[in-house]
Amino acid sequence: MKRTFLLFIFVIISFNFCQSQEWFKSIDVAVRLAHLQDKMLFVVWEESLDYSYPLLYNTEKGEVIIVDISENTSLDAVIWEYFIPVILPESNYAELSNNVEETRGTKYYNKLIDDSIKIMDANKNILNLKVVEEYEQNLSTIIKNYSLRTTFLKQDLINYSKNENETTSYSLASKYLDFAILSDKSIRFEIIQLANIYFDEAIKHLPKSNLNNKMAFLQNCDLLIIKEYLILNKPKKALRHLKKINITDIHKRNQSLFSFLNYTAYKLLKDEDNAVLWKSKISLVDLGKAKLIININL
Repeated sequence: MKRTFLLFIFVIISFNFCQSQEWFKSIDVAVRLAHLQDKMLFVVWEESLDYSYPLLYNTEKGEVIIVDISENTSLDAVIWEYFIPVILPESNYAELSNNVEETRGTKYYNKLIDDSIKIMDANKNILNLKVVEEYEQNLSTIIKNYSLRTTFLKQDLINYSKNENETTSYSLASKYLDFAILSDKSIRFEIIQLANIYFDEAIKHLPKSNLNNKMAFLQNCDLLIIKEYLILNKPKKALRHLKKINITDIHKRNQSLFSFLNYTAYKLLKDEDNAVLWKSKISLVDLGKAKLIININL
């Protein structure tokens, strides 16, 4: 009862924030609302707003206007409609940047520390890694590309936020791959990059986990990386990796996935003779998934 009451209070407070169109200054509070509303975070470093911060926007009249969001709040209502906006204090820098360059690479690190808008998921991981100069940022383009409703990912995002381990990380990573299939082609690669953050997290946790067959788990992760090539319509590259694997080395739990990958790759290449050799080895559910991947790449 107490938890329900507290949740109700939080929703009311959050609603009032939205109504007043004030940006959150606590990313942890913003994250809770992102989980509730199935939205991404729209994040800007606090110090970047100490100076002029121009944001382009395409009006309904077809005009492109420039709004300085460091002092003009006229776009706040639009941002709130699609995202949870956050002004990120510099005090969060140490937490968010810790070991990031070593674990996620220079590209991710540079995006994190620059002054551009960062679209993060509800676990504070960045989606839009493309380099964009601050003066070229267009809110209409950001909305078109990144205003994702994360209802499909909701439970996995929550599970990960409550208990980050190899299972929750893997489940979220795998779900992100399916989400990429359902998403627009223009951001499919970026969603896959986000999925790989969680695959890396899953593998990082593996040495300390109580998982029974860790080698099978690692093999499964490797096979899902091959699935990424299929989602991105790179069947030849997928097959090159698949052919390096001896079928006798495939763990029992991964055999259906291995068959699914081969079938889908050959179907994408319109190689029906080889595709039919794998078709009988996969389930009706996987046939449906294969058809989905094929259809998005037509």
